[in-house]
Amino acid sequence: MDNLEAYLERVARVEHPVVLEMEALAKERDFPIVGPQVGRLLHVLALSCSARRAVELGSGFGYSAYWLARAVGPEGLVVLTEEAPHRASEAKAFLARGGLGDRCRIEVGDAFEVAGRIEGPFDLVFNDVDKERYPEVLDVARTLLRPGGLLVSDNMLWYGTVLDDDSTAPSTLGVRELTRRLYAAEDFDTALLPIRDGVTVSIRRS
Repeated sequence: MDNLEAYLERVARVEHPVVLEMEALAKERDFPIVGPQVGRLLHVLALSCSARRAVELGSGFGYSAYWLARAVGPEGLVVLTEEAPHRASEAKAFLARGGLGDRCRIEVGDAFEVAGRIEGPFDLVFNDVDKERYPEVLDVARTLLRPGGLLVSDNMLWYGTVLDDDSTAPSTLGVRELTRRLYAAEDFDTALLPIRDGVTVSIRRS
């Protein structure tokens, strides 16, 4: 798998200096980001549903938002949610330097509290909150997403821990429960893609 990852990074590399700087910062801090392959997937998914409005539940310093902001276009909007003010400030600076600042709005605070006060509908919801809170995400998506919109969730294989039936870690249980809820939901169709650490793509039925 490491060889496959290296191959994909070689053939589908984005050399934008801001992207490279964010990737270097993530490596230096050992801070989790979606990486270029999931970033590219987000970009393509947003284009595929003609997204003009997207919201992130959990944003870090703006790496995934960069990919979404490129897709929504100059008239579009990406709402970022980030609890740490210093990371929100970093996201604002990175996105501005990437030429995307005018299509992004950063909300500082708990992602679920922010989601409760922002106005939908949105075309795409990207979920990357704390894993123990993953089960809450589906109801939030129902509130925010338009019919035909996409809910995309990262880390849905959670480094393989979802395969351990004996695991009682809250993070693993949270990921498992969201997976169960997505596949059981009558108003969503879901596929789990084994890209990087696993990504679910769920479309809200019309």
